Amino acid sequence: MMGSMDGTFFGIASNMDNFIDTSTKLSHDRYEVYVNGDFVGQKTLLSTREDVTSVNEFLHTQGHNDFLTNLDGDHYHIRTNKKERELKHALQLYLNSR
Repeated sequence: MMGSMDGTFFGIASNMDNFIDTSTKLSHDRYEVYVNGDFVGQKTLLSTREDVTSVNEFLHTQGHNDFLTNLDGDHYHIRTNKKERELKHALQLYLNSR
């Protein structure tokens, strides 16, 4: 890059903003997962196509269908009145295996 005497620069740097891809993840997103207020584990998103709702898909495949979810910042809250202990156990295994 070449500069002038007044401190201004010319060249590539002035157009760098046009080449920044903001859709690329720079680090892994991580969510803390709670069931009925109890911390169960952390869900780390490993790809740009994955999101925290993959937790729901896992729970559905395990036969857990009676729950509500709420995302509050990086806290993912799951509420259930049925089979809480089994749901927590399945979720702990899922979150720790990834």
